[in-house]
Amino acid sequence: MPTKKSKTTEKIKNCLVEMLQTHPIQDITAIELCNRAGVKRATFYYHYDSVQNVLSEIESTLESEFIQWMSQYNIDSNRLPDKVFYVSFFEFVARNAGVCRMLLNTQRPSDELLARVIEAGRKTALSMLSKFFPQCPAAKIDYYYMFIANGFLGLLAYWLNNGMKESTSDMAETSERISTLGVAYLS
Repeated sequence: MPTKKSKTTEKIKNCLVEMLQTHPIQDITAIELCNRAGVKRATFYYHYDSVQNVLSEIESTLESEFIQWMSQYNIDSNRLPDKVFYVSFFEFVARNAGVCRMLLNTQRPSDELLARVIEAGRKTALSMLSKFFPQCPAAKIDYYYMFIANGFLGLLAYWLNNGMKESTSDMAETSERISTLGVAYLS
């Protein structure tokens, strides 16, 4: 059962995510956030030092959850990730839709979290693809990965910003096909 503290911090974080859909972080004050969340400023400052501190906690939580999600997949060196992997990925995004949308929209505060997530994925992809394509130079794998990763970001932003009309399964199939067809570049 959630504690009063966790309910309060969740309310603050959810309101900040909503506000970041339309306002840059530097334009959001603690007073506005408190008003939107329905909490007193003293309560806000009991939990956080600043609006930026709230954002840092949101990003840190998402990054930890993503790394934990990613670690559950032992990528088999004899095959590329399958539809189950992609479905799980889109389910992760759907569970964190508000935060992911905030990170991918034009008002996002920084690219630091995205850069760390892309780098974590790059290391996994380089390891897996080097085994799958042993004759392929690492630089070529990096180019492929960066193309696919940035394409995924665009695909995710489009899906999230258009109301997630397609199912996670449909998005997984699209992503798997794009990645699988594009991997021929590494041959």
